Amino acid sequence: MPRELNIKPTVGLLAMMKNMDYTEYYAIAEFVDNSVQSYWENKKKLKSVNSNYKLKVKIELTPTEITIKDNAGGINDSRYDAAFEAGKPPPNTKGLSEFGVGMKIAACWFADKWKVHTKAIEENKWKLVEFDMRKILDKNLEKLDVTESKVSSKASYTIVTLTRLHHKPKGRSIQTIKDHISSMYRHLINSGEIEILIDNKKLIYDGPEIRYSPYYKDWLDGNIKKPRKYNWFKKFEFEFQRGTCTGYVAIRKKGKVDQEGFGLFRRKRLIIGSEGRRNFKPYEIFGLGNDRKQQVLFGEVHMDHMKVSFAKNEFIWNENEKQKFISLLSNATEFLDKEKKLNIHEQAKEWKQSMERDDIRERSKKGLPQVGKFMERGLQQTSSEATTEAKPLTKKHERVKEKESSTFRIDFEGKVWTITIEYEYDETKDYLYDVEIADKKNEEITVFINLTHNFVGRFFGDTGHDIKGLTILLAYIAITEVQVWKFDGVREASLLRERLNNICRNIPPKT
Repeated sequence: MPRELNIKPTVGLLAMMKNMDYTEYYAIAEFVDNSVQSYWENKKKLKSVNSNYKLKVKIELTPTEITIKDNAGGINDSRYDAAFEAGKPPPNTKGLSEFGVGMKIAACWFADKWKVHTKAIEENKWKLVEFDMRKILDKNLEKLDVTESKVSSKASYTIVTLTRLHHKPKGRSIQTIKDHISSMYRHLINSGEIEILIDNKKLIYDGPEIRYSPYYKDWLDGNIKKPRKYNWFKKFEFEFQRGTCTGYVAIRKKGKVDQEGFGLFRRKRLIIGSEGRRNFKPYEIFGLGNDRKQQVLFGEVHMDHMKVSFAKNEFIWNENEKQKFISLLSNATEFLDKEKKLNIHEQAKEWKQSMERDDIRERSKKGLPQVGKFMERGLQQTSSEATTEAKPLTKKHERVKEKESSTFRIDFEGKVWTITIEYEYDETKDYLYDVEIADKKNEEITVFINLTHNFVGRFFGDTGHDIKGLTILLAYIAITEVQVWKFDGVREASLLRERLNNICRNIPPKT
């Protein structure tokens, strides 16, 4: 008599799982969790069969089919029926597979049709079962046939194949899956304990480079010629919810939006803070969105004792508990050395690349010989283009469609100035910047900066830090022009802008 799998307790729940609020990378992670758990439970047996054994999880993603294959311990007979019953926990709930729902949730969320082919270690047969959810629901099936076949090989494996997909990884979403999976299992990958391949490409995880620099207060102290440098990395631990949280906090050498914040781990698997999304960045530590800490401060917290949701994308805590955790985390990560008052949070906020005296000196020395060449070229080509008539500041600037703008107020010399910065992206315009004032009686200035200008591309690149520096400089020049015109009565004040635009116009683009 062929083997049958009883799905009666499960089928109704499985039918609902395709409507869950889920993501492709968290769904893929459920299969990886099962593979890792099977490996942990059968490690001794697997290594006894092959002394050079390493867990490998191979994932293939196409628009019509998803396959997840591992060489772990397989699903043995004693656990087989329970493995397909939703909500029935495994005997060992201290690993990554603790709820008994992961594989079923992920499979039904991804596809209407899926099958599991497995061979357990120390068994002499493989087993295959197929879930066709449309057929199961239409015919109200309560049992499924399980195909079995004897085999002499000592190898063990599980292969999950998903077809008739609800969610089809393609294009950029495939790279997103790779980024998140490598981030979620970074410790297992980097330890060499596990190898994950997606579309035959082995995943790697490169952590950020740690900043090695003086404390910003020491550098600002003019009496210290060579401030001591520190490696801005600190390990910590604290007690929370009847357990110990461990981890580290650090400052990146270079800011990057996708890798900032804390990753919250449980049992070597990332729960919150996956690459580029859902980074744990509480305001109490990271401040507002424009705070520099948002780009450079990062770390990890390992909290193995905490409970997680079924989807394993959240910890189970109320708001008071979460705020308590944030407070403890803030205290644990504040100081590199409390006695020396080396504040990590302040360092992340206040340190700037320009404070690296040696580095900036070297960079300046390399660029200095080229300065004269470009200055000479710009001046020679504009010497005969002198502007004889000043452009009125009150002339309405010609607006362009593609632009970005920001308005802010500045209190200066007893007057409140309203400054609007408009970034333009118009290759037909040959000016670097332009200025408009609403009325001579008002302190309202608009500064137009053309980011497609050759001068910007040649010398400032496209990083936010560089563009910010250029913006501030041009805004100061524009404000100075307005002040000289309004308060000093210099009618030709705008000649400076006209001539500067002429000079910058003749600086060639970078080839």
